[in-house]
Amino acid sequence: MWVVLWLLIFELLLYIAVPPVPATVKPNQLQRYFEYGRSVEGKMYKMIAPTDEATAPVALAGWLEPSRWHTKPSRPKTAEDLLIAIYGMSFAKHLGKALVKLEPRITMRFIGGPGAPPNHTYTAFLLDRKQHSAQVVAMGILASSVVGMTTITGMNKAFEHPAPFTFPKYRRVENDQLEPIWPKVRHLTDLRRFLNDKTLWEDYIQQLQALDSYYDPFLFNHNITDYFASIRFMRRSSAKRHARFVSKTLHGPQGFFEHSEEIQVLRLIIKDFARQVRSNGQLPILMLFNNRGYSDHLYQALAETIAETNIPTMSSHTIAPTNDPNNFLPDGHFSHEVDKQLARAVLDMIHEYKIMPEKVKGDMENDSQK
Repeated sequence: MWVVLWLLIFELLLYIAVPPVPATVKPNQLQRYFEYGRSVEGKMYKMIAPTDEATAPVALAGWLEPSRWHTKPSRPKTAEDLLIAIYGMSFAKHLGKALVKLEPRITMRFIGGPGAPPNHTYTAFLLDRKQHSAQVVAMGILASSVVGMTTITGMNKAFEHPAPFTFPKYRRVENDQLEPIWPKVRHLTDLRRFLNDKTLWEDYIQQLQALDSYYDPFLFNHNITDYFASIRFMRRSSAKRHARFVSKTLHGPQGFFEHSEEIQVLRLIIKDFARQVRSNGQLPILMLFNNRGYSDHLYQALAETIAETNIPTMSSHTIAPTNDPNNFLPDGHFSHEVDKQLARAVLDMIHEYKIMPEKVKGDMENDSQK
């Protein structure tokens, strides 16, 4: 009895000391810490509002809605310039920004999502491929995001910072073709509608149970436990254990499990990406980002496919080994210097394939003086 009473007093004092904040207000460090363990469903109810302006920014990101992409560049600035379309996650976007700084004649069209897995990236490419005149099309794949191919949303994979955007899961069918399995929620407007309709929401949860390896009722379901900090701590710890368990189904100390369905599908995705880009008369580029804990495992899993398709490939392990902590920022991204080196490698490929003439020394000096 006394234990329960003291826990309730602790919870009350904590609520007074660290009150919750609206989803659109940036919380301080302490408020973020105590929010991490809230259930995924509870976070959705806090994050999703009737309008974009009142919705948490992370909930707006990554949706595969071409209508939201009309403001992105669709052609180079001038006839002498180059447009590159890049699909992927933040690592790919950072490289793209560094590329534009290295070569101002390049314009970047980027479409991606937070920690976007290859199935999201591939689908973004398919939906966007006829909406621009890019001479170069690049697909970025992050080693730690490959496990995202076991799900259809970023909502459960990123427990502490759930991004609810969705994407199809692909499966191999006859003649090594890819068949998409689409989530019931495909747009942010769908998510708002489902959250406000109990029947639709329960249907979506059933689909998550079937297709989302990260789904777990204890982590997902919103109930009275969301109001107790002590239980939120337990849920956060459980989420980390569950994420490690899911990751181990696809990747181990020696690398990715090459005979897994996800790696087989990933290889088919790369083959189809290269084929379709070339059929449009464009240069395909594959950008592999090997982040901490993955050594060169992503490249090794795809080396045979890369050779078979002869797709120009930049793999970060040749430039920034994952065992050197100096290559990374505290948040896990590459340092700005590494981004610049990776961008230089991609620019060299563009020059090698004569998509854009390399600047002569005088031109480079003039640019540096601007």
